[in-house]
Amino acid sequence: MAHKMKWTMVIAALALLFSAQLGVSLAEEGVTDTQIKIGGVGDLSGPIAFMGKGVRDGALCYFKYVNENGGVHGRKIDFIYEDDGYQAPRAVQACKKLITRDHVFCVFLVLGSAQSNAMYPLLASKKIPLVTPATQNRAMAIPPREYLFLADPTYTAQGKLAVEYIVEDMGVKKPKIACIYQDDTPGQDWHRGVNIGAKHYGLKVLDLPYKRGATSFSSQVAKCKEAGITHVLMWTLVREPAMILKEAQRMNYKPVFFTATPSMAKKALDLAGDAVDFSGGLYCTGMVNDAATESTAGIEEFKKNVAQYKIGSVSDFYCLYGYQAAKTLVEGLQRAGKDLTREGLIKALETFKNFDNGILAPITWGPDRRGGGSAVRMYQAKGGVWVPIGKWRFSKIKEE
Repeated sequence: MAHKMKWTMVIAALALLFSAQLGVSLAEEGVTDTQIKIGGVGDLSGPIAFMGKGVRDGALCYFKYVNENGGVHGRKIDFIYEDDGYQAPRAVQACKKLITRDHVFCVFLVLGSAQSNAMYPLLASKKIPLVTPATQNRAMAIPPREYLFLADPTYTAQGKLAVEYIVEDMGVKKPKIACIYQDDTPGQDWHRGVNIGAKHYGLKVLDLPYKRGATSFSSQVAKCKEAGITHVLMWTLVREPAMILKEAQRMNYKPVFFTATPSMAKKALDLAGDAVDFSGGLYCTGMVNDAATESTAGIEEFKKNVAQYKIGSVSDFYCLYGYQAAKTLVEGLQRAGKDLTREGLIKALETFKNFDNGILAPITWGPDRRGGGSAVRMYQAKGGVWVPIGKWRFSKIKEE
């Protein structure tokens, strides 16, 4: 027994010596004395590649800034971003590659709820955190999942707040509301929030779903006009709001339009053109400050670093989104301390209380809370840009 113990101690000593010679600490996987490997997955070649490239570039820009300024507790961030073509099965394969070949510390900024949900069981089985996935789906964080930290206000909260804003802030006590939404998880989340808000005020909602990839909205718009709808609340991406507004213009129909965060891109306004001004107004439930019209410390830092490192574009909403997500992750890594572990990162993220990264709505996480954001800021389209209205708005309506 003594002989066996002696050899065990010798082997342990040799392992420590070997690690020291390589300059590698025996820390968590993906962490060395000089580096932290972070993995990400998004669409770089499929239907929303412009989004995937934008969020990737924004994160790369911020990580470059952090690395140039000493890293996180002396460690530089190595960000590896994989393409999934906006397909959940490919996202899972990309995640497996990040874990088994790249040995990443955590996974970050996965684009899409279907992709995030598909890979989560694998991540959870290995106790690897998924931090700030690029989605606002309520089911991502409610009920809470131990290894998933959603930063954004959910689509349910956004839809509810849109109705609340119409009644409380715009003073329209009896609006006639329609909900045009993509008939999938994110659209249904928005639809759910709109209906919660409408029920609270005793309003009815004309429900008008559409299939992903739809290129014609003549039926939905015609039904809105026929029903005398005054406020059209849409869950859309970038191309769809332009098609809906142009169809309303063609029909000489001028309701007030509201849309969700995914449409808060300048490209959406560029595509809509003069149909925006023809309408009764176009509003958006925003979750990030707008780089074109606002000046916060976070926005100014973003502009400066994009110009300095020549990564991304100041006018790209998705680049800004990726940048702020990287700021939130780095804050968590900083709080986790020098002896970085996955469990330590989880504990650190749970300390966030109304954390403001200067760009995104305030984030609160905790042991029993994984949905970070609960506020939105309203924006109105004016002169081809999104103009902010007021401050962050928290709902007074209880969520069902």
